[in-house]
Amino acid sequence: MWRIPKPRHRNFYVENGVAYTEDVKEVRRVEVLANLPISKQSLVEHFSSFGSVEMVQWDEEKLRGSVLFEEATQAAKALYCVVHKYNGCELCLRASDTGDQPPDKEEPGRQSADCLPIVDDAWGLVLDYLPLNARLNFASSCQRFQTIYQLESQHMSRVLNIKQVCMLTAWNIKELMRLSGEHIQRLEGGPLHPCWPHFNQFVQLLGSSCPNLTELSFHGISLTPYHMQNLFESPNGLHKVTSLALRRCDLSDRDLLYLQPLTQLRTLDLRENHGLWGSTLGNLPDSVETLNLSGCENLEPTLLSNLEALPLLRELRCPQIRLRNFNHDWLDIHEFQVENLATDEHVYRELVQSCPLLEVLDVTVCPYMDEPQLGGLSHLRTLVLRAIPLEPPPYQVNNSLLLALVEMDSLRHLEFREGGPGFVDAVGLKIISQLKEIRSLVLRNQDFEAHELRQLRKLNALELLDLSDSPHLSNEIAIQLAKTLSGLRQLKVERCPLISRRLIEILKDRTMLQVDI
Repeated sequence: MWRIPKPRHRNFYVENGVAYTEDVKEVRRVEVLANLPISKQSLVEHFSSFGSVEMVQWDEEKLRGSVLFEEATQAAKALYCVVHKYNGCELCLRASDTGDQPPDKEEPGRQSADCLPIVDDAWGLVLDYLPLNARLNFASSCQRFQTIYQLESQHMSRVLNIKQVCMLTAWNIKELMRLSGEHIQRLEGGPLHPCWPHFNQFVQLLGSSCPNLTELSFHGISLTPYHMQNLFESPNGLHKVTSLALRRCDLSDRDLLYLQPLTQLRTLDLRENHGLWGSTLGNLPDSVETLNLSGCENLEPTLLSNLEALPLLRELRCPQIRLRNFNHDWLDIHEFQVENLATDEHVYRELVQSCPLLEVLDVTVCPYMDEPQLGGLSHLRTLVLRAIPLEPPPYQVNNSLLLALVEMDSLRHLEFREGGPGFVDAVGLKIISQLKEIRSLVLRNQDFEAHELRQLRKLNALELLDLSDSPHLSNEIAIQLAKTLSGLRQLKVERCPLISRRLIEILKDRTMLQVDI
């Protein structure tokens, strides 16, 4: 069998003397580009030396066109030499794309898949078994399978994962959008495969081909202004998106301006974009109700006041912002200076004034910020307070903040996260026990004595209590809390060294109480 050695650069591969596109389509049509004017007849004469030429298309102004050979082996011979010379003119060749290739010729005696005696249910099983790229290739070669694919796409294609997309060729992407685009409602995943070259083309087609896509969730995908513009700002952008997550996508403040056309956007997740400083937060769509800025470690807290432009904002998560600055400032001071640090940065005062209707807030507390100002959020229902792993030894939550929470009738969920054993002290626990309307309390890894934990019996409305990782919590104290708090539905005491499996036996008469050990 005649074989072709590998050229250095090509958009095809050769097997048994036949050239194939990356979609396993036989190459019979070849693109031609000339450096000097040349006639169509001259092209026919030149390429006829490789085999029978069925058709030549040629644009004399642009000096480009294509040649269609009768047999794939003839096209492969022509492709063997990327650059041809004819009467002083250089001709550069490449295989035409899959979509431009003619239909495969039927082999004599070969039965088409359309005529096979297979019931549609069996084709459905084949559809479930094949990966996305194989489904699209099969659908292109079998009209019967394509019809079944389109019918099943109404439910199978609602959620599309980037991992599947990264297996597609340029032609596959076009076929996916043609056959399934209208059914795609959610696109998720990341990062991209490092060798996948078609992300730009995929981004270009999304808006025009997926009119019903309302949820987009990328993580670990570096988005350039080109991507942002095509995805959101262009006339064919994804303007119906209601939930958008762009986590670790290397976004800057300027990139947020491309989101302005998303007038239906409700939930926006921008976690871990270290290029965000916060100067354009006020330019986000005013329809946003939930905003997550967690881990944007260079975001300036004072710029949270720009959120005043979001009148519907009800949930804000912004822990670990300006994290590097926190650690730097903390390391530059001496222990005796901590009490004298200025607390008049008015970060939280500005936030309360800008977003007075917040119902959910997740923040990192710091020993020299104005956290007590959070008591001014009269609609707050959920508050998550996180610690920063600072040195010297762990600091504690400002008890003035906890006192401010006592006056807050709306608070239903209070959670302390990532704190060391002294994050909440005994005085703070006493204050927490005065939150009579609280429904759930998460207080992990705190070094409270047994008699101090008994104070939690005052929280009559409590439904969930999480005291995991508490070194001094015993079966006895847990039983007292469970029997006193009549409304308690879940008690979490995981990794508590003094808690034994016997606790579940003792509390088995509390059928409505779930105990997690």
